[in-house]
Amino acid sequence: MLVADHIFEHVPHSEDEVAYLFQAKVLAENRLTVPTPPQPHAFWSPFVIDYEQQRFGKYSPGWPLLLSLGVRLGAPWLINAGLGTATLALIGLLGYLYYCADEAGRSHCLVPLLAVGVGVVTPGFLFLSSSLLSHAASLFWVTLALVALFQTVTAPRYRYGYGFGVGAALGATFITRPFAALGVGLAVGIFVVGLVLRRELKPSILLWIAGGGLLVSLLLPLFWWTAVGDPTFNAYLLVWPYDRVGFGSDIGPHGYTLHDAIFINTRLKLLALATGLFGWPGWTNLLFLPIPFLARQANRWDWLLLGTIGGLIFVHLFYWAFGGVDGGFPRYYYDALPAFLLLTARGIEQCGQWLRRLAGIPPRQTIATGVLAGILLTLVAYNLFWHLPPLLAAQKGKYGITPAPLQAVEQADISTPALILVQDVDKWSDFAAPFAANSPMLDGPLVYAIDGGEDSSRSLRASFAGRACYELQGENVRECPPLAR
Repeated sequence: MLVADHIFEHVPHSEDEVAYLFQAKVLAENRLTVPTPPQPHAFWSPFVIDYEQQRFGKYSPGWPLLLSLGVRLGAPWLINAGLGTATLALIGLLGYLYYCADEAGRSHCLVPLLAVGVGVVTPGFLFLSSSLLSHAASLFWVTLALVALFQTVTAPRYRYGYGFGVGAALGATFITRPFAALGVGLAVGIFVVGLVLRRELKPSILLWIAGGGLLVSLLLPLFWWTAVGDPTFNAYLLVWPYDRVGFGSDIGPHGYTLHDAIFINTRLKLLALATGLFGWPGWTNLLFLPIPFLARQANRWDWLLLGTIGGLIFVHLFYWAFGGVDGGFPRYYYDALPAFLLLTARGIEQCGQWLRRLAGIPPRQTIATGVLAGILLTLVAYNLFWHLPPLLAAQKGKYGITPAPLQAVEQADISTPALILVQDVDKWSDFAAPFAANSPMLDGPLVYAIDGGEDSSRSLRASFAGRACYELQGENVRECPPLAR
């Protein structure tokens, strides 16, 4: 919440966030779309689509639906903050279930605490849980699916109900971030099929998981069918015709090949991950993660977690976009955060066991444990005091977007309802905060519009004739000049 309040300042800082917030406001008005406004270019944002005289965001409806709850409360930023907190709790629960629940795992009960402790200061987690992006929502659903999967495997009395829950949570991921659902679903599917082949689960469990997933996933084509009359509608193509999955000269702005996928796109994502995941120096971010496998101490849950990482890496080979990096975390791999945290915690715990065995007698074991704790505290301190501060500074006012123009209007003595003509709009970010402040139907007390020149201004003032008119230039507010006759 502190990052959302003091760094992001409760305004969107990317085209994606603007579109998500717009669609959330539409849904909060119990609509799927709104009519295209007069002079659409005066109310333009890159990922808000005008199609057949209807306006809507280009993204899947899962996250806007959740975000609309925040819109109704008057605090959209609260939703991701709440989801981030709930997800950390679920990751701690996963650590307990996977490694501490049975008698043989009692010695591993530091794993949940370590995972949550590292997670709460992970830069990518802080940024994405404070933004208006969809990643915190998909991560919540993925983590919930993994919890339900554990119960599916270990609780025979309610197995089919939990299996249905696994599918439903993955379905919720699908209508939020489809590729995340495919990547994690691939790992879960292989894991469950393996248990079926070993006769630890009955084949019918696959039907229950698929049923839960299908039931929720169908909300995506149902949304587009209801909104635009086409269940297979792809709004991405209305922004960029090349924004499709696969390989070829017509995919991506410059074409996209398997070589690009492996040696450019994926390599850069993995490099960012290895050197920035937890904010630790260099490649130490992945220092502990492989230890359970190298030490041959990995159990089935370790392999499942590793599979979620591999599944996300694999499915994103087929998409040309890099996706961005938040605090060192490639956004497209963010849904593997439970795996990164729990496997790292497992590796730390395994190192502790090795050091204690090497130390021998109890007094030396205490010293060895203290040395490992000192190393961890040093790594965390490096993140908090060296790595994280410049990242936070770079996020504040990103792309020049701040709430200052909106605050200037609030503080000005203006008559409402009013039309506010925003001056000097050269790029999308110049109008991002005013656009986000508008109601979707343009019927709020203030309506912000891009001033496109004398003819545009005249037409806008005619369309909103019942409103007072003001010009907003930077943080300066003034009355519009009288129209020339």
